[in-house]
Amino acid sequence: MPNGIFFSTPSASEAKNIVFTSQWDKYPHDVTIPLNGHANHAYFLMAGSTNFMQSHIDNGEVVVAYADGSSARLALRNPETWWPIDQDYFIDDYQFPLESTLPPRVDLRTGNIRVLNPATFKGEGRAVPGGAATVLDLALDPAKQLQSLTVRTLCNDVVIGLMSVTLERP
Repeated sequence: MPNGIFFSTPSASEAKNIVFTSQWDKYPHDVTIPLNGHANHAYFLMAGSTNFMQSHIDNGEVVVAYADGSSARLALRNPETWWPIDQDYFIDDYQFPLESTLPPRVDLRTGNIRVLNPATFKGEGRAVPGGAATVLDLALDPAKQLQSLTVRTLCNDVVIGLMSVTLERP
């Protein structure tokens, strides 16, 4: 990534390289992954689905639990932090405004990393050939011992996929 963060995923074609959650029976509603040590930030490479009916509500969440029982939460909210794999959102100043920053996108077909500029991106939403993943980050308390990471889907008709996590250690 432009900020120096690296993501790793298995490269073998038969290797499992993503975990999915959904309210659909085919997937678990949530998945918890154990963590250890301490971290300043967690960076997530994520891809999945959402649609207009889930706009402006939390589609899901990523929760990092600490050993002391507290937690840090990242809401996956369409369109602020949760974008569909198949397209970039159409953003404008009228019908589809966005008050938050635009998340970086990684085009899955080419590996091209796009850091979207709100001033030049308006009106540029489009289908993404081959799909795109979204890069998100969550500030963590470096003084607290990490315990786990949970990815949870909260809305119907949404699939949330976690492709990679990078912890920035203090």
